[in-house]
Amino acid sequence: MKSSQIAGRLLKFLQVAAFVAIIATSCSKDDVIPPVVTPKSDKCDLISYTFAKADNPSQTGETSPYYSGSLVFLSVPEGTPLTALKAKFEVSPKATLSIAGVPQQSGVTANDFTNTVQIVVTAENGRTATYKVLVQNGRYNFDSIIYSFMKKYSIPGISVAITSDEEIVYKSGLGFAVTESNVRTRPDHLFRLASVSKQFTSLCIMKLMEEGKVDLNRNVFGAGGILQSEFPDVTAMASRVTVKHLLQHTSGWTSSPDPMFTASFKGQTLDQRITYVLGSPQSEPGTKHSYFNMGFGILGKIIEKVTGKGYETYLKEVLATAGVTDIHIGGDRSQRRSNEVVYYSQSGTDGYGNEMPVIAAAGGVIASVEQMMKLMFRIDGRDKIADIIQPSTRTTMLTASDAYNRYALGWRLNHTFYPGSFYHSGNLAGTAAMWVMGNNGINCVVLCNSRSYIDGFDDELYVLLRDLLSVASATTW
Repeated sequence: MKSSQIAGRLLKFLQVAAFVAIIATSCSKDDVIPPVVTPKSDKCDLISYTFAKADNPSQTGETSPYYSGSLVFLSVPEGTPLTALKAKFEVSPKATLSIAGVPQQSGVTANDFTNTVQIVVTAENGRTATYKVLVQNGRYNFDSIIYSFMKKYSIPGISVAITSDEEIVYKSGLGFAVTESNVRTRPDHLFRLASVSKQFTSLCIMKLMEEGKVDLNRNVFGAGGILQSEFPDVTAMASRVTVKHLLQHTSGWTSSPDPMFTASFKGQTLDQRITYVLGSPQSEPGTKHSYFNMGFGILGKIIEKVTGKGYETYLKEVLATAGVTDIHIGGDRSQRRSNEVVYYSQSGTDGYGNEMPVIAAAGGVIASVEQMMKLMFRIDGRDKIADIIQPSTRTTMLTASDAYNRYALGWRLNHTFYPGSFYHSGNLAGTAAMWVMGNNGINCVVLCNSRSYIDGFDDELYVLLRDLLSVASATTW
């Protein structure tokens, strides 16, 4: 064999040996291929949470939950004990649910839901999500309408009352009166009423009219005017403004700007603001309607002048004749009453920026839905509970002005949503309120501890009352 052939065979042998060595090295027992590791799930969603009648025999019907972000609202049938309810729930695959550190079994574990309950969903990898469950006895056909409104406009708490034939047939508090401490809203919680305060001022004037102390057609300023001595120098046109003009918003003055609620007037007394009004442009009184908050501020001044008492003092005397004892003039946050909600601002506004004693007669009253409906029964013109005003006085109070058929004396009327009924809404930063006195004996009031500045909020508040009244009218009590 030639040396060249020997060399070639040797080269091939070495190449094969090297290849075998590589294979042997790659497959050594010390070099095991690691198994594929599947990451643990980080999903910790609460998919559903409710109380099934099958798991809770004390329930008279099924429960429909309403979800709003990390909040779960549950209105269980009225009469259902809340102290030992078993929740049926679904969470993300491989996740678990616990309450106060105790693992829960769907449809098995019982808990006390009298107060707000915090639940924690823990993912397979340990990631957690916290939810708050707010359970209450209620009627879901009403509550679901309110839950939807609360979610859309970020309202922490709402109180509602519905009446039929001078009885409260449904009342409830939904959400939080105080979010920081999880204080749940109740029907006896006090809320700011904003411009719903105007109906209280109107009632005070009506009582003074009945007592012969105020003539609605008497001039307020100028010679012989109720406030002549307080504001002696006025124009001829201002001297023609009557008490009725102020009640109807037909004084000729407009809110451009509005001295009652414009920030530039903050720190001024009511008298200083009235002086500003008297020097502002004015059209002929009685000829045109223009919603004017200061007009009710002036009415508050008239009440104080005629009675010799503070506005709040006289208001409480009038309300006492209706058995209403828990309605007041509000204050700042440091003056919040023990059963008053906290007001939550939106869009950079200040829910505590208004000077409540100054705006008292135009927007400073605080009340609960329970107390408001107690008063409603005393002015609604029905026979079951005696009114505190005469029928003729009520007719006067609720008759539209000649200048505008949608406004009477402190009350609105002739809305297509509420045919034959009387109503009013109110808004301040941190507050929204509305009530309707229905012609069929069905009344409704809704109070909110926040207000939104999203376009359409004010209109949707009207829709909310309309829908609640519609359900109430179709309900057999």
